[in-house]
Amino acid sequence: MTVTVGDTVTWTNSDEVGHTATSAGDFDTESIAPGGSSAITFPGAGTFAYVCTIHPTMTGTVVVEAAAAGGGGTEPT
Repeated sequence: MTVTVGDTVTWTNSDEVGHTATSAGDFDTESIAPGGSSAITFPGAGTFAYVCTIHPTMTGTVVVEAAAAGGGGTEPT
């Protein structure tokens, strides 16, 4: 998934067992119980691979891109 700096990603567990979303040194949702959720806000750009530490074959990646330069306005003359 791709998000913008400052966005929050919410993992929701629709399974019957616990799961995590853990990116070594970057973020950790800790165990999310069935029916539960956990949210992480990304303050900086980067690519963050993550794994469920309970089920290591479950993996994903969050790509966080810098916000587009604002503007579009013009300088008064």
